[in-house]
Amino acid sequence: MRRSWCVVLVVGFLVMSLVALGDAKIKLFLPPGEKNPDVDFSGITLRAIHDSGAGRILEWYAPLLEKECGVKIERTEMVDLPKLREKVMGDLLAGKPSWQIVEINPRFIADFALTGLIEPLDKYFDMYDPEDVKKYLDDIIPTYREFYMKWGGHYWAIPFDGDIHLFNYRISLFTNPEYQKMFKEKFGKDLQPPETWDDYVDLCKFFKEVLPKDMYPTMWWLLPPDGAAFYFDIAASYGVMYFSEDMEHALWPRDKAIEAMKKMVETAPYCPPGVANFGFTETVDYWLAGKVAFQIWFIDINEWGQMGQPEVKGDVANALIPGYRDPATGKVTHRAMAPYNRYWIIPKNLPDKVKEAAFYVMLRVSSPVYSIYSVADTYCGMDPYLYSHFTDEAAMQYTKPNPLRDVAPDWPENNPTFSTFEEARKHLDGGLANLKVAFPEINWPGATEYTESLSRWVQRAMSGEVSPEEAIENAAKEWEAIRDKLGKEKQKEYYQEFLRAGRELGFW
Repeated sequence: MRRSWCVVLVVGFLVMSLVALGDAKIKLFLPPGEKNPDVDFSGITLRAIHDSGAGRILEWYAPLLEKECGVKIERTEMVDLPKLREKVMGDLLAGKPSWQIVEINPRFIADFALTGLIEPLDKYFDMYDPEDVKKYLDDIIPTYREFYMKWGGHYWAIPFDGDIHLFNYRISLFTNPEYQKMFKEKFGKDLQPPETWDDYVDLCKFFKEVLPKDMYPTMWWLLPPDGAAFYFDIAASYGVMYFSEDMEHALWPRDKAIEAMKKMVETAPYCPPGVANFGFTETVDYWLAGKVAFQIWFIDINEWGQMGQPEVKGDVANALIPGYRDPATGKVTHRAMAPYNRYWIIPKNLPDKVKEAAFYVMLRVSSPVYSIYSVADTYCGMDPYLYSHFTDEAAMQYTKPNPLRDVAPDWPENNPTFSTFEEARKHLDGGLANLKVAFPEINWPGATEYTESLSRWVQRAMSGEVSPEEAIENAAKEWEAIRDKLGKEKQKEYYQEFLRAGRELGFW
């Protein structure tokens, strides 16, 4: 009898152990390169596609990831950004994915999800330790998590690059004692980053008078489809929404949308000639050549400035974007657009084990275990998207080389971004201040058509081809036509989901 009971106990213990092993959840936050006992992807090879500005971070970390789980990572295919969406969509529709890890911009997330050809990620999160998953998701800046990872009640994408607009300026111009004295005498206030868009225009007027003839006060990225986001930096602070709540009226309240467009047009005389056709290349080149005093741009422009020409090296900083002062209350509302961004998705038509391996790599590289080094590394296009990217530990990493990678022909250098902790801390403080007032870009079907339409009219207004009133009225008509063409009731449904997410976060 005693022997029988012993056998029963041993068998019972083995059964419980097997059950426990079967329920084991994957740990997310192990150190880079440490063998993960919960996964084995030996024999699986992954290949990714990125835009050419993203860098080769998966290749940087490939040796460490292989040590962790056995997966191999091939050379990433790079394409020009304008071609990325079309190339990826065509590949998915062909039914045999060429890549297992795919970069997209989140404005397209709904378009890709509706094809049924990308994988919802909810069940993959369920494979991981729930405390680790909660820690990771809570660390993601809410705009990036609620508007860009999710759509239709599901997770579809994993972030690896966060973007936000900021006010960027030349330090030496704002700290010049003579300029400070002249500005105080002329405007009765201190020469400093602008609190409001009226202050922004005053800065334009002042620097127009004092700068050399080959320099300009400001400039804008206006080339479609990106000009819409820069216009909405102003419009959103004026209280403008993409549509009225019932989605009957576009760019609403319309009078505020027109007022915001007028304010933007006020800056046109203070920009370089041809600014209406400025895009990425022009705004970066003019900035790094020291030809512009200040501009609204993404956070990484000043990281590049640390490696720039002598005119700007060590002389660039950022601050909170200007806002709109309510004449009735005196309260200033700031809204910084968070367009673009880089996220990863997984094609559906792949073997299950391959999709699990792709998710593992995406999640690990997105997590702070790796990304605290990626976002501080100037030799890739990554910018902060986690709260942990804004800590003092993260700021200190900006003053060091990336310890997780070597140099290679494709990335021949590994130098710090900033010389001092103070520079890095100020840089991140500006980024976080703007993320706290972030305004999400359109994330429902039709996003491309809406943004391209508005951008064209913003461009025409800034070139003087049409008045601000004409630009906004025509853009609104086009938006309402796009809404109707795509199915008004469905568009209303999508927009309500967008509004609901914003309300839950206290955005409006």
